[in-house]
Amino acid sequence: MLIQHTVIIRKPLAAVESYLTDIANNCEWQEDVSESGVLTDGDIGIGTKGFEKRIFMNVSFRTEWVVTAYTPGKSFAFSSSSSIAPYDGKFDYESVEGGTKVTFSFDIRNNGIHGMFNPIMKSVFSPRFRGNLDNLVSILENGSTSTTKS
Repeated sequence: MLIQHTVIIRKPLAAVESYLTDIANNCEWQEDVSESGVLTDGDIGIGTKGFEKRIFMNVSFRTEWVVTAYTPGKSFAFSSSSSIAPYDGKFDYESVEGGTKVTFSFDIRNNGIHGMFNPIMKSVFSPRFRGNLDNLVSILENGSTSTTKS
């Protein structure tokens, strides 16, 4: 079940990439993330491991992931290593006139009988991911979130 959204951020690519690859920022721009961080030493790159603690529908859970691809100035991708549902995610970014184009792709790998819930999950998660990207734009352009975290 693939969800994909694109935004334009009126900031230079280097600033956008720096913010996105600082995993501690995830809890600032993602609505349900209460804590996030890196579990390995060094700069972000292939093999970097991270985590997020999320609160969704009053249920708290932790996911862990690993960076599977990283091309500085272009993209980074990650896959779950510990999660309720397995997933892959990717940020692609490129310089465009007036800023940076960011495309976020998220693929929840629900197979078999669990796959029948994909339409419901997509209808729940797609607007949330879009809202998170809108928060990202607001933070990077204005220094504030567009919605209040609860």
